[in-house]
Amino acid sequence: MLTLILTLAVTSCEEGEVMDRVQPYKVLGSFGTSEVHVKFNFDEPTARQVWLIGDFNNWAIGKSNPFYPDVPLSQGAKVAMQKDPSTGFWTVTIPLNPGRYLYQYAIDEGIFIVGDPNNNDKYELADGTYKSIVYVIDK
Repeated sequence: MLTLILTLAVTSCEEGEVMDRVQPYKVLGSFGTSEVHVKFNFDEPTARQVWLIGDFNNWAIGKSNPFYPDVPLSQGAKVAMQKDPSTGFWTVTIPLNPGRYLYQYAIDEGIFIVGDPNNNDKYELADGTYKSIVYVIDK
């Protein structure tokens, strides 16, 4: 069985717990492969475009990295998020192998790059910003 575990220094989250009003991500399952499908959610109503960037796609972002549908995530595929009209949240589901991944959201062609405000598991950077962490563990 594949599960998601968040390890936090101060608090811990249970799988499926909603933090604030947006669940930052949810493991959907493996569907018979070694990869786990993970759905990311981001609440930024004023954004025109949002990309999910991270270790899993070599931090690929925006127009400087054109979208090639047959490029795997590990080789820098761009991950554009779609705005869900029913919630207003930006969402995307991607396959990930079990492991630890840093991620951020790139808003409007990378004008703003931010960590996930609804995920308390963070990697703090020297400049005071942070990258969010998702752990996908095969149990």
